[in-house]
Amino acid sequence: MSEKKKKRRVIVLSIVGAFVLALGIFLIVWYCGASYPQFYSLARQEFAIPGLSDGVCPQGLTALPENEQGYDFAMSGYLSKGASRVYLIDGSEEGKGKYITLTDGGVADESHFGGVTCSEEYLYVACGSRVACLPLEQVIAAENGAAIEAEYFEAGLNVAFCVYYEDQLFAGEFYRPGNYETDESHHLETADGSINHALVYVFGAGEGAGGLDTSAPVYAISVRDQVQGLAVFEGGIALSCSYGLPDSTIWVYKNVLSGAAEQTFSVGGKEIPLYMLDSSNHIGTLTAPCMSEEIAVRGDRLYILFESKSNKYKLFTRTRMSHVQSVALADLLALS
Repeated sequence: MSEKKKKRRVIVLSIVGAFVLALGIFLIVWYCGASYPQFYSLARQEFAIPGLSDGVCPQGLTALPENEQGYDFAMSGYLSKGASRVYLIDGSEEGKGKYITLTDGGVADESHFGGVTCSEEYLYVACGSRVACLPLEQVIAAENGAAIEAEYFEAGLNVAFCVYYEDQLFAGEFYRPGNYETDESHHLETADGSINHALVYVFGAGEGAGGLDTSAPVYAISVRDQVQGLAVFEGGIALSCSYGLPDSTIWVYKNVLSGAAEQTFSVGGKEIPLYMLDSSNHIGTLTAPCMSEEIAVRGDRLYILFESKSNKYKLFTRTRMSHVQSVALADLLALS
């Protein structure tokens, strides 16, 4: 081998070696350097997330009203193949309970169960552009693994999360440029000049599916990008925001719904009130481990679901959350 070729080989090997070393340092820092001191100082570990060993990818979470069977929460999730599931959980550390599946005209529903919530009478599940409605009493009484026929209604947007609050169903969409786009009419400028790209439609009580007026939302809320879950409580509104491996964030806003909306939005030719969540009513933000999903209020705490330990993602995630976490609402309202 000539001297010139030897030098070229040394240079190439040096470049490759430097790249491998830099990549190794990056991966060590990335996987071992995740630190969330504020989150862990405020958060409390709750119950184990069910279905992880079966390949379920957790998505939705809601608190259940008191029932004789002792179920405290419901969780929705999907599988890479087969019917999506809704789990009923007793809230113990082990997260004991059962699951059901949904059918639509006798056909198993394999759609992405993005969110779950309930009223005193109905369970609601986000299924793409539709919301499934089931009698809650029937769900609670069902055998483990039972398939229950659901009633569906079109929500007018792609429903990624849902929450029931004060006799109203909130159904919201997820925006991320490139792969999760929303209608351009939903891209609204905020007070500080930034753009909110997603909406939440709010349906009131009525005679339609799930005891709702499904003909049109009664008002809408403009929200930031990458919202996986929403919770409304006295004094505040919280958004769970995440996508992929970066840190999650819990954004906390004043509860603007108690006042009059300053804008309107047109849905099917009808003008409805529009509320805006932006910097003018932002209280604070809590940084959390990656892949936070839906959030739910029970008592004086906010419960946070994660999908980071699902089989789909656990080989890549820096933090793998096997349990639901909770944070006091008072602590969220005190963020700055």
